[in-house]
Amino acid sequence: MPLINKRTLYSTSRALHIYLSTALLFLLILFCISGIVLNHVDWLKGDKNDGQHTIALPETLVTKANENLNTLPTLYPEIEAYLATEHGLTKVKSIDWEKEDALVMLDYPLPAGFAFAEFDFISGELNLEYQTGGILSLIGDLHKGRHTGEAWSWVIDISAVLMILFAITGMIILFQNRKKRLVGIWLTVLGVATPAVIYFCWVPQLKGVS
Repeated sequence: MPLINKRTLYSTSRALHIYLSTALLFLLILFCISGIVLNHVDWLKGDKNDGQHTIALPETLVTKANENLNTLPTLYPEIEAYLATEHGLTKVKSIDWEKEDALVMLDYPLPAGFAFAEFDFISGELNLEYQTGGILSLIGDLHKGRHTGEAWSWVIDISAVLMILFAITGMIILFQNRKKRLVGIWLTVLGVATPAVIYFCWVPQLKGVS
């Protein structure tokens, strides 16, 4: 006796297909739109805004820094915690220290932009330079997972697996319907062959090397 009969397979596939379509509705639309955006990067011209902000640092942090000007790297954890709390900045890319000027500089890559924080412990100020992108730039970087962090990386991976399952359950449902099965198979073959032909015939490729 088979582990699972056809009726159970078809009913389970139909339920999964329906619920996956609703669960993935937003992400499918998001990734489709962002894919179109990435195919037309010229649309992103002028979609970035630069800014600069000067902020007075907490006296406690400035006092600690002035007491340890020769060992400022020991304050890196407190500096990073301050930026995380006050400005939501995490996952620093690099930290530089200019000992003579008592400067600590932190670089944060962000989706569709960046933030560069310069701590001037002589003046007691934080100079924050940043770049933000519009919605098109943002969804483009979300599509690529660029500077989006581990949590969004999981969103991409899990949604990709669910989309594969969505497609497979759709094929199973197709084979249940005898009247539409042949047309569906031909459309599947066409869906595979068309991009393959376009790739091999019209997409630039390097040839003649091993």
